Amino acid sequence: MKLKRIFDVISEALVWMSSVLLALIVLSVALEVFLRSVLNRPQAWVLEFSEYGLLFITFLVASFLVRTEKNISVDIVTELLEERTRAWLSVVQHGIICVVAFVFVYFGSSATLDLYQRGIYNPTIMQVPMAYVLFIIPVGGFFILIQALIRLRESIRKQREIRENLVPEV
Repeated sequence: MKLKRIFDVISEALVWMSSVLLALIVLSVALEVFLRSVLNRPQAWVLEFSEYGLLFITFLVASFLVRTEKNISVDIVTELLEERTRAWLSVVQHGIICVVAFVFVYFGSSATLDLYQRGIYNPTIMQVPMAYVLFIIPVGGFFILIQALIRLRESIRKQREIRENLVPEV
């Protein structure tokens, strides 16, 4: 349980980091609008910064959404199902999330390492090394995977409890 608590704290810290990043994006876009409209001095870096920031926000927040089960689900359908079926679907859902997160970690790490070794830059105004941009995919994927594994374990336990409670005693 201590390890779970550590990942919960990290997950919340990632949400705060993404909040700060979102605030920086909003401020930079507001500055861009002002500079373009009033002073006729557009800043070319704002669009690129916003794009990278939104990518980072997505992967920083995703593990928190898995942890709190605020990821996409169709409540109107699942509420119609009985508890046993919902528990089984939760196991399936978290299993799929684990597979997808593993793909993010594996292929994201591979692509990031390849871009780093080859020194590939994005040929834009900021000329950021692409490895520095894409490293968030395996890092975010790792935290998604950990939270999904924790939720999968909890879902399996809940499903077992439900199954045991439904088995008639002889």
